[in-house]
Amino acid sequence: MFLFISATLSDGAAAKVISWKVPTTYVDQSEIPANARRTVVTRLYFSLDRVAWTRFATVTGGGASWSGPLPVADGITGYYAVTAAIPPDGAESRMSDALVYPPGGSTADPFDEVTVVVGNFQDTYVAPGDGGNRSSDPLIRTWIGPGRSAGSRGFLKWDLSSLPAGVRISNATMRLYSAAEEAGGGDSTFTVKVAKVAGANPDLERATWASPDNVYSWSGGADGGTGDLAAAESTAAVGKNRGWVVWNVSNMAQEWVEAPGMNFGMALDPDVAATIGSNRDFASREHPDPRLQPELVVTYRQPSRNPMPPGLSVPSPPVAGSPPGPFPDMITASIGGYEDTYVNREPYSDTNYSADPLIRTYTWPANNVANRGFIRWDLSGLPDNITVVNATLWLYFVGEEVGGKDNTYAVSVAKVTGVLPDLGAATWNRYDGLSSWPGGENGGAAAMAPIESSAAIGKMPRWVSWDVTGMVQDWVAGPETNSGMVIDADPHAGAQSNRSFASREYPDLLSRPRLVITYIERPRE
Repeated sequence: MFLFISATLSDGAAAKVISWKVPTTYVDQSEIPANARRTVVTRLYFSLDRVAWTRFATVTGGGASWSGPLPVADGITGYYAVTAAIPPDGAESRMSDALVYPPGGSTADPFDEVTVVVGNFQDTYVAPGDGGNRSSDPLIRTWIGPGRSAGSRGFLKWDLSSLPAGVRISNATMRLYSAAEEAGGGDSTFTVKVAKVAGANPDLERATWASPDNVYSWSGGADGGTGDLAAAESTAAVGKNRGWVVWNVSNMAQEWVEAPGMNFGMALDPDVAATIGSNRDFASREHPDPRLQPELVVTYRQPSRNPMPPGLSVPSPPVAGSPPGPFPDMITASIGGYEDTYVNREPYSDTNYSADPLIRTYTWPANNVANRGFIRWDLSGLPDNITVVNATLWLYFVGEEVGGKDNTYAVSVAKVTGVLPDLGAATWNRYDGLSSWPGGENGGAAAMAPIESSAAIGKMPRWVSWDVTGMVQDWVAGPETNSGMVIDADPHAGAQSNRSFASREYPDLLSRPRLVITYIERPRE
């Protein structure tokens, strides 16, 4: 659970004073026990830009103030903030609102909180007596073996290279879907811990119980990495219902951002206090339902004037003022159910491309759309009582043909209206393989609403994003209007200018299309 903390800064007689109110409740308003409040550790940070934060002091024992010279020199605007942690619980607050000193310093540069769903990762599990590697298994298994020892242990390693260097992470949570148990699962509640891997750098595509890389032994021998784990950072009690389980991993994510070379991944460790045979299995990266695959959701701060970084990023609502109230439940969902295709002018106007690994956008001749893509997302899994805060379409730009021609190529996204295309049969001439598009054989041009979002694309392969909040809000409000979206070629480009994107059929799962929706659930009446 997270805590919230607020702080003030004032001039003392000979030094500056930062004071705060020690939290008394968790974010869910349950009371923090008095003995736990006495262990609160407050960490103080400074920044010159409200983006990169550096810790400069720590107050232990539930203290509520700090006094001393500020780390930013007099006459220079500095920003100051605090977090609070309860070591026995492993819970840490979000960073407080930033304080500015000197008081006349500018506060006009607000920050955005950016939430990134990290999509590039590896996972596996290891088990004693099993000499094989399990990185292709659809499940990450945790099990208690004989003698109340770990009978299987999971590992995940996340690639955080898409995050801007030096960011201050406000929050990082790992989400795994509890998908199964074996032989009844044993204990009705099973505690699973998450710990940083610290003593070895495993290759998860080769790791076994005896070895982190199928070459060398773990530090403690054939122990499945037991001797290479730091202290558990977060724990979760897992019942027998199917559903998402969440662990707070903010500290290890921050450490990995600060020292990428020490990112050896994390272990998913069963609690050896459980009954022998107790177990829980979680959906892995190889699970057939992509909506259930693991997620690492990282929230960090950046100035609002900066563009979003590469990766799956969506802004959160403004952080509550001081004193902060309860945050609404913010859920970021990566939609897994969708279909896609593209359509092509003569001589391919009756060909369907839904099995193609690419979504192609092409201009031929000059100032004429020759290929355009279509995607339709299944939003039926979203609750019916939500307010969509943000929706972002992400496509991976794979490459181009004949050099791509124009150096910059504008690809736009618009809603499909007036017709419900069958993307498994649609062609340039017919929206369902049988009937002509509105307006005739035009590749769906007359079925496009006004452009909602556009992106200028160069020639370097990368993730490209479009803001599609408006259309997703419309689809959530009126599901019957969801006829999909058009990925339209640049109608103003030169002849043969083009860009191609990874489709649902692209061989690299991590490069396929993504629709990332952030929403708040409204109370039901």
